[in-house]
Amino acid sequence: MKIGSRIIGPRLGSKLLLAACVLLLIPWLGLQSLRVMQQFLTDGQAEAQLLTASGIAALLHGRKDLFDDSPHNTSQLAELPLYPLPGRILLDGFTEDWQGLDQSSRHYGEAPGPRFSLILGENKQRIYGLIKVHDASPVYRHPAYLRLDHSDHVRFYFKGANDSQERLIITFEGRGKITAYAVDEDWRIASPGTPDYRLQGYVDINTEGYSIEFSLPLSMLGEQHQLGVAAVDVDDPQQRTIAYISRTFPRVNQGQYNRILIRSVATEALIQGLQKEEAQIWIFDRELNVRAIAGGLNRQAEDYFDIEQQRATPLWQSVVDTILGKLVGATRQGLKDFDPQQTLSRDDALLHAAIAGTGSTERRPSLDGQHEIIAAAQPVRDGDKVIGAVLIEQSTATILNLQRLSLQHIALLSLLSLSAIVIIVLLFSARLTWRITRLGRDTDKASDEWGRMQNTVDISGTHAGDEIGDLSRNIEQLLTRLHRYQQFLSAIPRTLRHEINNPLNTTATSLEHLQAQGGDKTYIDSAHRGLQRISAIVDSLAEAASLEDALSKDEIAAVNFKALLSTYIKNQSVGCPHKIELLVPEHDVWIIGSDMHLEQLLDKLLDNAIDFSTIGKSIQVSLSSTKSHCRLQVKNDGPTIAEAELPELFQLFHSRRNQAHSDQQHLGLGLYIARLICERHGGDLSVANLTTDDGVIFTATLALGNDNYW
Repeated sequence: MKIGSRIIGPRLGSKLLLAACVLLLIPWLGLQSLRVMQQFLTDGQAEAQLLTASGIAALLHGRKDLFDDSPHNTSQLAELPLYPLPGRILLDGFTEDWQGLDQSSRHYGEAPGPRFSLILGENKQRIYGLIKVHDASPVYRHPAYLRLDHSDHVRFYFKGANDSQERLIITFEGRGKITAYAVDEDWRIASPGTPDYRLQGYVDINTEGYSIEFSLPLSMLGEQHQLGVAAVDVDDPQQRTIAYISRTFPRVNQGQYNRILIRSVATEALIQGLQKEEAQIWIFDRELNVRAIAGGLNRQAEDYFDIEQQRATPLWQSVVDTILGKLVGATRQGLKDFDPQQTLSRDDALLHAAIAGTGSTERRPSLDGQHEIIAAAQPVRDGDKVIGAVLIEQSTATILNLQRLSLQHIALLSLLSLSAIVIIVLLFSARLTWRITRLGRDTDKASDEWGRMQNTVDISGTHAGDEIGDLSRNIEQLLTRLHRYQQFLSAIPRTLRHEINNPLNTTATSLEHLQAQGGDKTYIDSAHRGLQRISAIVDSLAEAASLEDALSKDEIAAVNFKALLSTYIKNQSVGCPHKIELLVPEHDVWIIGSDMHLEQLLDKLLDNAIDFSTIGKSIQVSLSSTKSHCRLQVKNDGPTIAEAELPELFQLFHSRRNQAHSDQQHLGLGLYIARLICERHGGDLSVANLTTDDGVIFTATLALGNDNYW
């Protein structure tokens, strides 16, 4: 884009910096490579998991006993799920530490008997339970009564060691800790009469009834892991007789209770050596019940109340990890993929395919939606029959974290390399730009605004061996040649003046002899005028050529420019065809300069005004001053100057004289000489058309009392 005489466009440094941005392709290509590598590693992980599942399935091949160890006489009874708990339960009557697991409670009993819900969990070989009994009018135990069945209570049926029948009863006198007793067959009298502290718990009373949170060792249930629970309702607080009993099993006299659905200890022990911290191994039977679990997808807390203290990381590192995690899909959030229902049984399509005899893999999001999990399943066979399935699940977090670290290294190296390259490019472009700017500045100083070459040409950077050095040397040679040529042109007028004056003198002498001998006066006068014009041309050329030397060599002194101007205008007014109006300040105006050349300046300006002024109009000359300069203005009425011609008006040999002045010799040197005089006196010369478009005003500015320009 061109604005005035200046061309606006991208600078050299911007172009170099833009070219350096092509290097951004390097980290982009690295990112694409990492994504391809991520897909490759993920597929490799899936294949590796499938092979591992095949190996575990081969280890379990033919082990039918590990998949069906339930007693035949309890196979028709409802099973009680025993959910693995990641931490212990605080026995306080509140359900918050069950983490929503109480929503999976099973419900028992029908009206008019008591209705209750039961949920069981296991942690470190200890069973935790939560019973919620709906009873609008509970009857509490009376401390004076010896019998234990005269109030609402909860009964536990189970088989202990050697398949002995065991009975425990929980009674309560209100909200607080429970007391459990071993009782006789009639559930009336405690036997041996002291509380059984193996069963501990807490009862909470509410408007709908009461809830009991309890805990007992898993070893109390013997090898068969059978347990029956019953809620007993006593309605009349006076009679205190049992009204209704609701159980988790159908009949007491059957002697068999609900089987606790727990994982196979033998199977878990078998696969325990295969577990990995970042992978989880599942063993299922044909009904897709969980038989064993080894390993884990994440570290589970030992206690719900133990809060993991995260390491404090710097803010910049967190921001970098977040950005890089977004690029590769990794996250710093912990993996949460625990569902209590899945710890007992699952219903995945992948497992159904394995039970059907086909091994396969799949990728699924974690339950928290923050991670991706790769699962591989293989069938477990007994001969040609499928008796179970092996499932291996592993998060892609390991791969993504490795990829994030790789990307972090690539990003760090790319950032460092790009920063170094950008700094080098900026320094190089700054150096290059400075050298070019310096070369342009030196070239501009080689001549003034009117194109005159300076006496000394000093171009920097000529000793450099690169292209800019070559350019500097070429420019220096060019300017030196132009300076010599200018000196040659300046010397021509003086040389011609000397060479031409000799033949002119001879010709003038010959014309005088012809006139003395009576030659034709008309032709002789015409020849005299021609000689006079040639002589005037040579004198003008010599004056212009020698003016600068004269200005630099003339003696300078303090000049009262006001007095000089007043005297000059007074003298010029005599015989001038136009009236000259002079306006000067009251105080004196002193200039350090040459009075002779100041008068020459006035001659040029006034002659120009007289030549172009309209007949009958006056010429106005005014002088004013500021702190550092004085201003001389010469205004005349007459033709204006075209705007395109204004910049050329003070150039050498530029003339705009009309035909009325064709009989006079004008080479366009007057205003040129006037400009040189103004510049030598620390000012300048300018011209403008009047706003009324009926004249022109010339303004000469001269420095006051300053000899620094000489």
